Amino acid sequence: MPNSLKNYIICAVATVTISTSLCFILNFKYSLHILCFIILCCLINTYFVLHISEKQIERENEERENKLIKQIEYSSKHLTTIISNLPLVAYIIDTECRFITGNSEAIKFFGVENNIEQLRYPETVFEKDTLEMIREENKLIIQNKEPFVTDKIVKLKSGRQNWFNIRKVPILNDSDDVKGFVIFGRNIDIEKAAQKQRETYISTLSHDLKIPTLAQIRALELLISGNLGKVNKMQKEVLNLTLDSCRYMYDMLSTLLSAYKYENKDITLTYEKIQIMKLMDECFHKYVKSMHHKNIRIKVKAKEKFFAVYADKCQIKKAFENLIDHCISSAYENTEIVCDIKKTHCGKNVFMSLGFESPYITSEQIENLFKRYATAAEKMGKVGSGLGLYLAKQIINAHNGIIYAESKESNYNIYNIELPCINECKIPAITN
Repeated sequence: MPNSLKNYIICAVATVTISTSLCFILNFKYSLHILCFIILCCLINTYFVLHISEKQIERENEERENKLIKQIEYSSKHLTTIISNLPLVAYIIDTECRFITGNSEAIKFFGVENNIEQLRYPETVFEKDTLEMIREENKLIIQNKEPFVTDKIVKLKSGRQNWFNIRKVPILNDSDDVKGFVIFGRNIDIEKAAQKQRETYISTLSHDLKIPTLAQIRALELLISGNLGKVNKMQKEVLNLTLDSCRYMYDMLSTLLSAYKYENKDITLTYEKIQIMKLMDECFHKYVKSMHHKNIRIKVKAKEKFFAVYADKCQIKKAFENLIDHCISSAYENTEIVCDIKKTHCGKNVFMSLGFESPYITSEQIENLFKRYATAAEKMGKVGSGLGLYLAKQIINAHNGIIYAESKESNYNIYNIELPCINECKIPAITN
């Protein structure tokens, strides 16, 4: 109970008691005067009690407000400290691209520590192309009212230019209209420099290694064929070994280049109708020597012989070759690889599996099986082998297919693949 209310009750009880006592003492002779006196005392008491209560309530509300303000200021101070010390450029602009506020990284980037008001005039800060790009982005955000993310080079009038990963978030008012933008920028100059170095490296591999290796392969093939003169049996054996080595080098370089292109989405698929049985026969034929060396047999199971898909033949063949190469490398000697081809229950996909006897693979290893370089240790240190399954998965995914692995404790492993199947009656040939 509030103190003011307690005081009011005490005063009221005391007044009534005193007045009643006076009435009895004076034998009600002056009862009318006493009654007026009682009413006056009650009114005066009520006034003071209400006045005191109002003051106390105001004081309590003020204390609560001050406490809340201090809590907000404390939280705001923490938030301001965090934003100001972020390793990101963070600032707010209005719909006219005028600077409102920003953290220390933003002020440092724009180079206006002593003249922040300059940022109120974007034409004096940004190069024309950059400013036009910013305005186009703002129009798109105002239209969609959704965050916008992009990588771009930001050029300033001062001559400074840097690559940034930009994230813009719209500020909406109560009417759901965009009134400004919160912008976060992460400098990615180092990443872009690394990407440029990687592109130079890949270009070097392509021109300085892949092309000469292909020339060596063609030269060795000419020698082995006898077109440049007869070679004896021993010479032919050495030439064949050298040719196999060159072909392996060429395949390794092709795998590396293809993996790089898929990572950077720099690949164009040329679709055509492909008979799966014929394609698998070509893939297995490439590894006849390897299978003969380990005495591995191939068993193909298919209820129908004319399963077909639309795919880029060169790319999908590379995926199957990588899988077969992995199966042969991992399989036990004197065993067989079972290739099962059939349609899925819905009839929309072609299901293929490659089953073979090999060491058990744990669930943790299966999770990493199709990642880059994760399988290198399992291939007995074979150079470049870590990209084979990774590239196969990228190619199959690009064809809207799926690939996954199973392993049984009985030392039997299976690679399963699903690709969209052609409905011969409904789907016309794809030319692009």
